[in-house]
Amino acid sequence: MTRFNMESAFDQTMQEIAPLLQKYTDYDLVLGIPFLNEQERLVTLLKSVDNVLESWIGRRQLIVCVGDISAANSLQAIKELNLKHPHIEFLMPAELSGRGMSVRAILEISNNLDADLLLFSVGMAGAQGAETEKCWLDSLLTPIQGQYDMVLASLRRHSGIDSIAHMLAAPILESFYGCRVSDPLGGIYAIAHDFIEELAHEARFWGESISGYGIDFWLLTRALSWNKNICELNLGGEIAQHNLEKRNRIFYEITQTIFEAIKRDSAIWLKNRLVIKVADILARSEVRNPDLVNYPILELLTNFINGCSKNSTLVSSCISPEMVSEITETMADNFHISDRVWVSAVYNLLLHYIFEDEAPEEILSLLTAIYNGRIASYMEEMNTFSNYLPASSGTEKNELMVRKMDSIRMNLNSEFWQAKPEFNRKWLSRQEQLKPPIIPLGYMEYVPGKPVVVPKKIAGKDRKMVATDNIFKELRKRYEQRFINFIVGRLQISADSKPQALIMAVESFMVEAERVLNSLLPGDLHHYQGLQSFINALFGLFPQQRMFTINSDLLREMVVRFPPVNLMIPMGIYKPAELLDKMDTRDIISYANLVESWNYTDRDLIWLLDNLKPESFEWVDIKPLILTEDLRTGILSQGKLSNLNRVTARIVVKGLEPEKGGKYPKMRYFTNLLRRMAVAENYSQLFALNVAQRKNISIKTSNSLLGLQRGDEFSAHSIFENYHHRGLVARIKQLADNFQANGNEAVAQIFRLMAESYGLSQVLENGTFLTCSCWSWASYSFKGGVNLPTPLTTSVESRWFNHEFLEFLYQELGYDPDEIMQIVFRHIQNGKSNQNLLDTLLPTRPKDVAVVVQETTNEPSKHLQRYEGNPLLQPLEDSFWESRYVLNPGALRINDRVYLFYRAVGDDNISRIGLAITDGYRVTERVPEPIFSPEIPEERMGCEDPRVIQIGDKIYMLYTAYDGNMAQIAAASIRVDDFLQGKYHNWQREGLAFKNIWDKDAIILPEKINGKYVVYHRIEPSMWVTYCKEIKFPLKDKHAIILGPRPGRMWDSLKIGAGAQPLKTKYGWLLIYHGVDHNYVYRLGVILVDLNNPQKVIYRSPNPILEPEEDYEIGLSGSWVPNVVFTCGAVPGTDKEILEDNDEILVYYGAADTSIGMAKATLADLIPEPFRRL
Repeated sequence: MTRFNMESAFDQTMQEIAPLLQKYTDYDLVLGIPFLNEQERLVTLLKSVDNVLESWIGRRQLIVCVGDISAANSLQAIKELNLKHPHIEFLMPAELSGRGMSVRAILEISNNLDADLLLFSVGMAGAQGAETEKCWLDSLLTPIQGQYDMVLASLRRHSGIDSIAHMLAAPILESFYGCRVSDPLGGIYAIAHDFIEELAHEARFWGESISGYGIDFWLLTRALSWNKNICELNLGGEIAQHNLEKRNRIFYEITQTIFEAIKRDSAIWLKNRLVIKVADILARSEVRNPDLVNYPILELLTNFINGCSKNSTLVSSCISPEMVSEITETMADNFHISDRVWVSAVYNLLLHYIFEDEAPEEILSLLTAIYNGRIASYMEEMNTFSNYLPASSGTEKNELMVRKMDSIRMNLNSEFWQAKPEFNRKWLSRQEQLKPPIIPLGYMEYVPGKPVVVPKKIAGKDRKMVATDNIFKELRKRYEQRFINFIVGRLQISADSKPQALIMAVESFMVEAERVLNSLLPGDLHHYQGLQSFINALFGLFPQQRMFTINSDLLREMVVRFPPVNLMIPMGIYKPAELLDKMDTRDIISYANLVESWNYTDRDLIWLLDNLKPESFEWVDIKPLILTEDLRTGILSQGKLSNLNRVTARIVVKGLEPEKGGKYPKMRYFTNLLRRMAVAENYSQLFALNVAQRKNISIKTSNSLLGLQRGDEFSAHSIFENYHHRGLVARIKQLADNFQANGNEAVAQIFRLMAESYGLSQVLENGTFLTCSCWSWASYSFKGGVNLPTPLTTSVESRWFNHEFLEFLYQELGYDPDEIMQIVFRHIQNGKSNQNLLDTLLPTRPKDVAVVVQETTNEPSKHLQRYEGNPLLQPLEDSFWESRYVLNPGALRINDRVYLFYRAVGDDNISRIGLAITDGYRVTERVPEPIFSPEIPEERMGCEDPRVIQIGDKIYMLYTAYDGNMAQIAAASIRVDDFLQGKYHNWQREGLAFKNIWDKDAIILPEKINGKYVVYHRIEPSMWVTYCKEIKFPLKDKHAIILGPRPGRMWDSLKIGAGAQPLKTKYGWLLIYHGVDHNYVYRLGVILVDLNNPQKVIYRSPNPILEPEEDYEIGLSGSWVPNVVFTCGAVPGTDKEILEDNDEILVYYGAADTSIGMAKATLADLIPEPFRRL
């Protein structure tokens, strides 16, 4: 069993255990005991726990014992016990051995049962031995029933010399996490279910680093990192001792977890801390006696010396000379490791663990050995101190020894603190040195202007690497097929129809759907009687809609306490009791919500929340509430939605105003009301979850109502909103099934199509966004829209797609997609509805790359006109280096000459750079030898696609270095004088732009913008911009994604890339770029970028300005890659610095990757007039 399938094995084990839990689903407390082969103590502990539970009333408890594979005898002993309380016990498989895996299994079981957890240790012992004292359980449980999320219990009555907690864990917690606790490794906890749910989810991302004894440090640091409320409880028991071999393993595993936690939590501990948080202590036990060390000093020293000798290279490379000197002092009578040396060893080895290539096992083994030396030194110090103490009673001597130990611990903590700033400095320095120049991100659009941006590769369960580009492509294919099925199979129109025909077909379907709804749900929505008829018919289709919400008694008390005066006065009512006699409580609050101020409704809700208890909820019928003319008092608005609407179980409906409603009023009301039924259903789930969890009901309900924040496209709020729409669609599908069952296939088909087309959209060839969602059409028309819904007027399609993308990604990573809604509910409960769910999957998701969403431009550009002398260049059969293909030339104008730096491929299939000199049109000279050839390993298979620019007295060439596996951006330069004199051997390589990153199509602006050079490049499939103060490689400055492929049927829907070098015009920087569709046809388009803001795209042509049409471009007569026009260079028609409307632009391009052509146009041809304004 390797580390790479640990999570799969763990999930499989939990699935096998699941049947054992079925009869305990209503239990609310788990008492968990992880165990090894320690039969006697385990049996005694279980009997003690079983006896203590006899006195507990009101909780249903399940004892869960999870053992290591070595504990078969202990397992059998448990099974032979006659315990009075329910219990389950099992062993983890051999590949999942370790305390951490057993604790994880207990956490998972507690999570599945929605139960709180008391986690015990077999090593715990009370005053009478290995048993539980009666007060312990109450002391542990009571805090998590109140404000605390976790109780950290300690058993230590004595002060320990050999204490991993005091020597390492506690000082790290204080100096890194800003929290002081007495014993961070106590191993006994009470954990509230809410926290358990988060822990169970998070644990899957930590793998073997928390599989052992380090789980305790991990539990505590997760609580601190997530701002949980924790407290300490000293139970006053004892801790069992271990032999040195086991203690070394414990230290090793704890240190591994500490190092991993520090690695992942740098955003937390790099902050400057002015205040140290001291955990609340609920019960303190005075330490009166010092513990003794069970190991001889000589054994500790031998372990220390052997460990250092075995790792001598590591010692010399990361330990200070002072430490190396002390290691040589091996005599017990003068051996000493100071606090400063110990802390230095910890910090230096930590830095090595994080940033160097040494095997982690060697680093952890060395620190374990040094720890043994540290303990030997500590023992010597305490022995010397003890020998100098005056004769006194045992109690007095013990107190002096304990004070000495406390002093040593305080000094050690101080040393950790004093060394921390230097450690931070080294950390930041190494982090900057090793920081990747760029993290490749995928950019994907399903709906225009609403991109999905995620890392191109994500590690999932058992470190399975998932390529997100493939997920998006597969999902796009599915949506494309659904669209075709809807258009062809349902609407009976060819998928190749013109855009206008597709639009008319979808619009005709919406008209037919409106007709069917009007027939099924009759009534004039402008008038009360007609609206009543519509509502009755609709609720007749969906009878018995119910909601789990706040009960009527509490709502009635709220009305009495806070009378809705603005509702009562027009009704001639002056006492709340009269109002309650005349009207249903829920109706009162629903009407009051419409006529009272926001201050009133929010005040009422706050009072409600403050008085919530588990028994404050009930199931009630959902009822419509139609606003009549005589009740339209105050400011009535169907759109006014306060948080009280979500608790009344009333759907308030207002009739249509005259001349309002659009083309599809019945569809608007139908979809809107179904969605509100779904909202009620989903809030019922949320409220029921709050009640089931029992803890912090008021806070969770408040966050569910008052704490909602929108966030971005992948926020919990956005997914929750889409969950409502899924509920809407589920009801439409239900209708389709009902009508089909009743033999009305025609009506069933309409509802089936409404459900199948929901969330579907397509960008057509002419750039038109066509949605198939009935909600979007009805909503757009209802609001006064006169044409087609646009991406700006609807969010249904993007949320629908993003939700499915998230589920697909979750599944591919190896996780259960059903967990997504559990996470959504948890975030909403915790007041984090704006949190991006990708952060839950990707704790280190890069956030330093800006994503710039550009405005859509629909005005077409005119086409480039081909030069009649094309192709300008073709392969030379007799040449060894350009006999097969010539293509993709960079172009540079110097005075009246245009130099073409072209890519050439010979019989060896290696790309080199050739040079042709032209007058702009005709080739006047062709250099017989390549001017630039592969030299470095990264160029083993070629130097490709050069793009050139002159800056000052140098020519810079950015090209693609290709080694047969990876394409990378590389750069070279040559002085202009050397180039003009033909000294091509003077090219100087400048390096790789982003080492080991697949990246291509790089161009550079010829002048600084706002003090920085600008490099455009392509990390597939999108176009990036990177800034640098100097032209120096590698590039490590700021990055942004400025353009991506357009969705749907657009000509650049698969990927895009920078093409020719930027040309300065009076209106902006002109760039010719290439785009590729899903048939892998390469075309050219044009963009105009703001002169002073390289991230702002002023214009992007919706149409291609050049596409394969000629034989040499299509490749009918044989080619390397057919259907390609691809540019790397363009120049002004004349030597001019800033171009104007009538200036010509000459664009040189590779045709079918086999020959070279040229096409031209004026600036005014390429950029439409509305975008040529100063």
